[in-house]
This record gives sequence, C-alpha cells and structure tokens, in this order.
Amino acid sequence: MYLFQRIQEQSNTHFILKASYLEIYNEKVIDLLNAGTIRKPLAVRWSKKACGFFVENLFTVDCEELDDLIAVLEEGMRNRSIGRHNMNDFSSRSHTILTVHITSELPAENGVFITRTGKINFVDLAGSEMTKKTQSEGKMLEEANNINKSLMVLGYCIASLSDPKKKTNHVPYRDSKLTKLLADSLAGNGVTLMIACISPAKFNVSETVNTLRYAARAKKIRTKPVVLMDPREALILSLKHEIETLENENKHLRTALRISSTSTPSDKNSNKVKTPPKVDLEKLGDMELQELMELVRLYVKENAELQQQNMELFNSREVLQRDHEVVCRENERLSRKLEGKTKTPDTGR
Repeated sequence: MYLFQRIQEQSNTHFILKASYLEIYNEKVIDLLNAGTIRKPLAVRWSKKACGFFVENLFTVDCEELDDLIAVLEEGMRNRSIGRHNMNDFSSRSHTILTVHITSELPAENGVFITRTGKINFVDLAGSEMTKKTQSEGKMLEEANNINKSLMVLGYCIASLSDPKKKTNHVPYRDSKLTKLLADSLAGNGVTLMIACISPAKFNVSETVNTLRYAARAKKIRTKPVVLMDPREALILSLKHEIETLENENKHLRTALRISSTSTPSDKNSNKVKTPPKVDLEKLGDMELQELMELVRLYVKENAELQQQNMELFNSREVLQRDHEVVCRENERLSRKLEGKTKTPDTGR
C-alpha cells in the first residue's frame, strides 16, 4: 500500500512494476507463478553485468495497481509447498522470495529521461526444525534437513558479515541457493529488515535462544545503499554535473575578480573547444562504442578547459592579492615616514 501511495505522489515520474514469486524447496528453485513450469526446477546463474545471482527464465507479472500485486501473492501462496507434522498442521516446507522490480523514468532537461532501477525482496524463511520434536520421516525428514542446512549456511554468511575481521574473508554465499539469491540483500547496496519469529513456550526455549542470537548477529551487518543507474547514464550525468560545477565556480571567480567574460586568455581559445551535444539518455544503449567514446572525450575535454580557466583565474586572484599586499605595505611605510617627519622638531628657528 505504501509503495503505491508514494508512486501516486510522484506524478512527474513514470514507474514500471513487475513481480516474481519463487520458492526454494529441497535446494531447488521453483517458480510459483508459471503454471506450465510448476515443480520444475529453475537454474540459478551468475550475471557478470549485474554482479549478482539471478534465476533463469523466472516468470514476472506486470503490476499496475495494488490488486495486481496481491493477486501475485495469493497465487504464490496457493502453490507453495506445505506439510503437516506433530508441531504444525500447515508447516512451510520451503523458503519463498517475492520480488518486486521497480523502474523509474524521471524527465530531465531537453527531453532526457533518467532511468533508475531497484527491487524489493519479501523473504519468508521456513523455520528451523528439531526432528526429535516433529517426528519427521521420509519426505518430511528430507525437507527438514534441507531447510536446516540452508539456514545454517545463511547463519555462516551472517556471522562472517557481522564481524569486521571476517568480512574481508570468504563469505559462503555459493553454499546454498538461498544465500546466492540473498547475497545482494545481505551485503549489497540496499537496506535489509529482518523479523525474527520466536515461541513463548518454555518447550521451545533452545530454538528461541538460537533465533535471538541469529537476529543479534544480523543486526550488526552494515550495508551501503546506493541508487542504481545504467553505467553509461551515470557517466554522462557525472560529467554534466562536473561541468555545471566548474561553470558555477568560473562565474564566481569572475565576479570576485570583476573580470569580464572576454578578458581571460582561455576565453580566446574557448570557441575552439567542441561543445558536447545534447544527448537523450534513452538512446545511449543504441549508440555505437565509438560514438559513446567520442561523447565522453568531448565531456572530458570541456571539463579540462574549464579547469584550466579556473586555474588561471585562481592565479590571477593570487597575483592581485600579492599586489594588494605590496601596496598596503608601501602605504604603511609611507605613513610611518610621514608620521616621523611631523614629530621631528624644527631646529632651524
């Protein structure tokens, strides 16, 4: 509800929402939305471009309103694996991840659109099980063992990430499908909220203590949220911002020194610098590598020219300051000399 309210508040930005829903059952990734592939395992692969793991051929649903997202949730819940044992009639036999992918397109100057991407993972972890209490056998025992194994690997990852001394060492993300898919959530560029569920019963005190220790370690993990953008868009925008900063600095120095825009040596050659063309960021993906390199070269060249102008203005300011100091010292010397003459008695009378 909150997400869609925020989207409605930003009427000048176009948003695209897509949702996917999967479960990790016995270390197999199952799509909960695509009826044609229900119970058919999907592959988890590494993406060099995204620098993270992804599920191949995972079905996604466009969500234009809240009801669409709720329908996705309900469909996935119907298809999720559940079972019955001595402690729970509706026990979750798998971990599930509901992912909402968000793309925003914000209009900028000259018809340019700035695209940002992000995602929200809603993760429901199956609870750890003590087989002595559940009396699980056969298929249920296999499910419990896989659940406990993946939770144990997740615990190892959390322990490594929560300890600054261990964080630089190997973090065993690849040891389970769960930790592969949660790697960017645990120590990536986002924000993570974990809710620990415990039992008030004395009978479950050992599981409660373990869960609290689990949560205490997770609380120590520190992430660094960043805005995700296309690298080419980020580069062009960074150069544009740098040019704008340099131009403002240039104007400030000219004003401070009271120098007209035609009085500096650099300005005589400024017309020789090729001004970078206005670029629609949506077309960056279609540009040839040579065109993109030429565009970046022009921005870098303009930055260098502005830096050179600003350096000359700084030098001019320093020269004026030194001349001013020399004049002040000379004035003080003449003033002292004049005062000395006025105080000397006239002995000629």
